[in-house]
Amino acid sequence: MLRLLMSCTLAAMTVVGFGEHPMNLPTPHYERKPNDPAWLAYSTQFHGHLGPWATAGLRVGMAGRRAVAADGYFDIDVTVSGPFAKPPKSCFLDGLQVATGATWGKRNIRWNTQEKIVVQIKNTRSGELVEIRPTAKLMELVTSFKPDSSAKSRDDRALGAIARKIAGLPESQVLELRRFPGGR
Repeated sequence: MLRLLMSCTLAAMTVVGFGEHPMNLPTPHYERKPNDPAWLAYSTQFHGHLGPWATAGLRVGMAGRRAVAADGYFDIDVTVSGPFAKPPKSCFLDGLQVATGATWGKRNIRWNTQEKIVVQIKNTRSGELVEIRPTAKLMELVTSFKPDSSAKSRDDRALGAIARKIAGLPESQVLELRRFPGGR
C-alpha cells in the first residue's frame, strides 16, 4: 500500500512540474504547497492553473461521484446547469470533468445555461442520483477574486489562495447535497 501511495505521489509530482512531463504534456502554472491534496495537483495538469472555479467544480464532482458510489469515467452521467458561458465561471466545468471522469467526448456530461448552479450526477449502473448546489459560502469565495492588472504573478497567488481555501473547507460548508435513491 505504501509503495502504491509513493508511486502515485511521484507520478503526481512529475505531472505538476517537479520533473519532466511524460509525453511532453504542457506545464501548468502551479507551485505545489506541502498541504495541497494530490487531487488539486492532478486537476491543475488538466486545467492549467490553480483557480477557484475549477476547484469548486472538483469539490462538487468528487462529492457527487462519492454520493452515488460511481467509479467515474464510464458509469456516470453528469448534467450541470449554470452561468458557464465564459471564463472564469466556465472553469467550473473543467473541475467537474476531472472529478467525475465524465467528458464532452464521451457525451456523458451536458451543460444547460441557467442563472443558478445545479449539478446532477447519476450512477448509470445503479440509477442512484444526487443533486448538488453550491452554498452561499462557496459562491462568495469563487466570486471574491478581483484581478490586479499590474502583475500576473500576484493574480496567480491570489487565485491559488482562494482555491486552496475552497479545497480545505469541510464539504458541508461548500455544497448542499440531495439524494434521489434509484433516480427520479
